[in-house]
Formats: sequence, C-alpha cells, structure tokens
Amino acid sequence: MPTTFPDSTRVALSESARKQRAFRGVLSGAVGVVAALALIPFVYLLVRASQKPVDEIAQLLLRPKTLEVLATTSALVLCIVITTVVMGVLMASGLHFVRLPFRGLLLIPTVLPLAIPSYVFTYTWVALIPGFSGFFTAAFILSISTLPYVILATLSGLRTVDSSQIEVARSLGLTLPQIFRRVVFPQVKGHISAGALLAALYTISDFGAVSLLNVETLTVTIQNMYRASYDRSAAAVISFVLIAFSTIVVLADERIKRQTPDSNVVKAYSTKNTLISNAWLRFAVIATVALYALNAVLIPFYVLISRFLSNQVAINWGDLLTSSISTISVAALGALIALVLSAPLGIILSGTPTRVGRAAQRIITIGHGLPGVVVGLAIVSIGSKLGALYQTTFLLAFAYALLFLAKSVASMNSSLSRVPSSVKDVASTLGMNQWNVIKKVVAPIAAPGIGLGTILVFLTAMKELPATLMLRPTGFETLATQIWSAASINRFNEAAPYALILVLIAALPTFLISRPDKADRAFIHENIGGEK
Repeated sequence: MPTTFPDSTRVALSESARKQRAFRGVLSGAVGVVAALALIPFVYLLVRASQKPVDEIAQLLLRPKTLEVLATTSALVLCIVITTVVMGVLMASGLHFVRLPFRGLLLIPTVLPLAIPSYVFTYTWVALIPGFSGFFTAAFILSISTLPYVILATLSGLRTVDSSQIEVARSLGLTLPQIFRRVVFPQVKGHISAGALLAALYTISDFGAVSLLNVETLTVTIQNMYRASYDRSAAAVISFVLIAFSTIVVLADERIKRQTPDSNVVKAYSTKNTLISNAWLRFAVIATVALYALNAVLIPFYVLISRFLSNQVAINWGDLLTSSISTISVAALGALIALVLSAPLGIILSGTPTRVGRAAQRIITIGHGLPGVVVGLAIVSIGSKLGALYQTTFLLAFAYALLFLAKSVASMNSSLSRVPSSVKDVASTLGMNQWNVIKKVVAPIAAPGIGLGTILVFLTAMKELPATLMLRPTGFETLATQIWSAASINRFNEAAPYALILVLIAALPTFLISRPDKADRAFIHENIGGEK
C-alpha cells in the first residue's frame, strides 16, 4: 500500500526540495564562475595562437627544434616518474611495514624537501659542484624534489589496506613481493598514481631548475620566446603542446583511478600488528632514508649555511626583511583567494558530483600543469587592460590562486567529504537551511583540513618563480626573485641568505601539512598535489 502524507507534510517536502534545487543552482553558478576564471590562461593562449597563420603553426610545431624539446621534456618526465614511483613506493612500504626505531624521526626527511624549491636545490648543488648541469643532473634534482609527494601519497594508501588480507596471503605461503603485488598494490595504485601525477606535472611546469642546469624543456622554450623576441603567438602555440602533454598525463591518471577498487566501500579492518621484524630490511630502509636525507636535506642545508657564513658581501638586512615580508604577504593573499574560489567546487564535489563540477575539476587539474610563465602571460595581457589593477600585488596573488587552485579544491573536497552525512541530515531535520548547515555544522568539522589545504597553497606560492618574475610590481622583490637574481649570475654567496630564509620560513608549514604522526591528515597526503 503506497505511503500517504498529510497535505502540510507534502508542502514542507516540496518547499525543502525547492530550496535544495535553488541551493544547488547557486553553487553550480559559482562553480561556473570559478571554471571561467580557470579558463583565462587557455582562452588567452587560444586567442594568441589564432593570430598565427595555420601554415606557420604547422611549421613551428614540426620544426626539429620543437620536436627535440618535446622529446627532452617527455624523456625527463618519464625518468622522473619511474624514479619517484620505484623509490617512493619502496621507501613508503619500508616505513609502513617494517618495524623501525624512531619511526617518526625517519619520516621527517621525507617531508622537509617539500620546503625547498627545485631552483634552490639546483643552486646548492651547482654551488657545491661547478659544472653541475645537463639532463641527468636535472633528473636527479627533480627526483629529490618530487619524491616526497609519491612517498606521502603511498603512505596514505597503505593506511587503508586491510591487514587481515595480508595475514591470509601469508598463511597461503605467498612471499613478501607476491603479497605486495597481489594484495597491496591493487588497493594503493590510485594513491601511487596521484603522487606520480604530481611529480609529472611538477616536472612539466618546472622552470628554475632546468633553466639553471641548461636543459631546454617546453617551459624554458616558452619563457625564451617571450623574453627574446616577444613573439607571444609562437609562445602560445608551444604552450598548447605543453597543455596537450599535461592533458595526456591527467587522463592516464584518471584511467588508473577508475581501475582502483572503490575506496568508499566499507571494510572490516584488522588491528593485528603486521610489522615485519627483519634486520636486513630494517637496515635497508634506514640506509635508504639516510641516503635520501643526505642528498635532499643535509647537503642543501650545509651549502646554504656555509655560503651564508662565508659571504664576503655585507648582507642588506633591510632588503632581506622586506623581501621576506613581501613573500609572506603576497603568498598569504594568494592562498586566501584560492580558498574563496575553491569553496563552491569543493562543496559540489563532496556531495553528488554534477557535470559542471566534474568539468570544472578537470579544467583546474589540467591548468595546474601550466607553468607560471603561461599563466603570467595571460594575466599580464589581461592586467594591462585593467588600469589600476595592473602591476599590483593583488594581480600577482590572483595568479598564484589560479596556479595552485587544484591544491585548494582537493583539500576542500577531501575535508568536506569527511563530514558524516548523518550529521548533515540531523541538522536539516532540525530546521536548518543548507547555508546554516554548512556554516554551523559542516564548516567547524572540516575547518582543520581546509586550513591545512590553505597552508599548502601558501607554501607553494612562496616558492613560485616565473609568474613572480613576470607579474611583480616595479621594485617589488620576493625571496624567490632575489635568489634567482643572484644565482643566475653565479653569485651564490649573495643568494645564500635569501635561500636560507625561504627554506626556514617554508619548513614550518611543510611540517604542519605533512605531520606523519597524524593519521587523520591522510587526505592531505592523498591530494597534496591536487586531484591529479
């Protein structure tokens, strides 16, 4: 027999459904605005590229130099992905499964390199070893720069593996490699893919390291075209090659994620201790972490401190303080703008995703692979028509927000998704509308994760170099631009104070983001580079 409701109840349900539709409509409209803002670099590039005749575009794309640069970029990305996946998975598995002394301390070296920009890594190694340049040196620098992302993402995935399945596999006589291949890997490959994707997009968009090491990638080519001849149409055409490359990487990651078992399925986790007590494995893990710490932490800090102490030129403490304040202030403003822009999309994605939400997420993710020089070109072009906003710190902060919006969206989505649906349902039954549910119930619960995501954007914005070089107001210097100005002409001692301060400032938020002793922050590790 069908259930019937009193007229008053039907009216109330109808009114609730109408408000729900209106709420979703407002959110979809806001997401559309965010997507339109994220499309600014793409639209700019399309307009610029269309100004070049088709035959010239074909000639530019098929010329030997372009094919050579594309091959170099592809080889570098492939090298970085293979290196970081192999080393990252091995190190994360050892840190998770092997019984180790002082586990928390061993995890710290896997986090701290996130505080060091790739161009600072490069600066320290070039200062230590004159003549340090070339393809393989770039692969080395970018590998130690991006390895933490794969380690953290893999650790996050390993925490979700049901240890009872491992015990069953052991009882069936499977060896440790067989257990990992058959039981563990299928459940964590989505997390590994997320870390590998971040490493790939980081490599595609990197400018500082490859430029200092004399390796011409697509990003360097675009920057050189802009600076040398001001042929922005040609730079836009090459930028589309880079976008196509990034799109292929993103689609490959999405395909891997579709093949990964649904992480939302409820599992009955075993609490049985699965740590492996093996002296050789323990030694291997500790030695590997120590070797990585030597190359990625100890040597860079040694060079920075030694160069700082041996600097013969008097340090301009006023410039150092001004650059530090400028770096912190503009990065904080960029993180705040990214937070505001990510809110509607994060809310949409944390519920039942819509076509608009999924499309916006893909645009933002692909845009995250754009180098700062491309976003800088777009903002410079638009900003020159905005009068008073041109060459302001707000415009630079807005560029930061566009560059790193994917990070903010990912943390926003993860934080909101962790709010239990039952809590929101109870609040709704008590008469709260959707806005009050978000403000009084959802926001307080999700705030810590959202805050960590905002810190992540702040940290990344502090290290951004190409966009800062192009968009900074006249006379406005950040720590990144000061480092670049000195290091690009081999004045390593003069760059040391700025590099050291930048690393020290970035170290605290890096540790807060990736504290290994907090399992409830795993979502940051999953999405540390955005939903990529």
